[in-house]
Amino acid sequence: MLGIGMSTLLLGACGSDEEKKEENGNSTEEVNPSEDPSTDEAASLNQMTQIVEDAGALEEAEGIPEEEKTAINGAFNQYIDAFNEEDYDSYMSVISKTPVNFKYEDEERYVKQIFDSVDSKRTVENVKIINYANGKKADVYAEIEATTKDPNSDKEVTRSGKQVTVFHKKEDGWKVAAIFFLATEGEEGATE
Repeated sequence: MLGIGMSTLLLGACGSDEEKKEENGNSTEEVNPSEDPSTDEAASLNQMTQIVEDAGALEEAEGIPEEEKTAINGAFNQYIDAFNEEDYDSYMSVISKTPVNFKYEDEERYVKQIFDSVDSKRTVENVKIINYANGKKADVYAEIEATTKDPNSDKEVTRSGKQVTVFHKKEDGWKVAAIFFLATEGEEGATE
């Protein structure tokens, strides 16, 4: 299952699931293209799913200038840390205003909703820049575990998977332009 980001997956994770899923309107089922493999969109999705599945085995890209590597890793860390600290301004400052596979306005709304309704933390492992293109684009692979807790019911859900975060370099630094998340199958450890 390939989604377009952890924030859309986390929103419905705890408490009032049905109501939040209806508000969200951007479930992973709805963003998937037609199952017809002859369509460009389906072929592209299948290709990206395979890339995310294989990305963990890739080595870090070579030839990345040290200052760029530091900046890309800094942007990725800001993306994770700002989310964990519920720092809306810092989080949105690292999101591209011209993203590729999501809408900036949707991300604003979903992140506000998450910060206002649940406690959610992400942990990352095996982070590496797997692709670097001429100082304009970088793909960062990470294994992510997200734990979401509903403060009203103490219901807790943990989801994990592999993510490739695509960064584009803008005038003001590296920005998240696309997110491809592949959830670990059968792992939705909800506890109460």
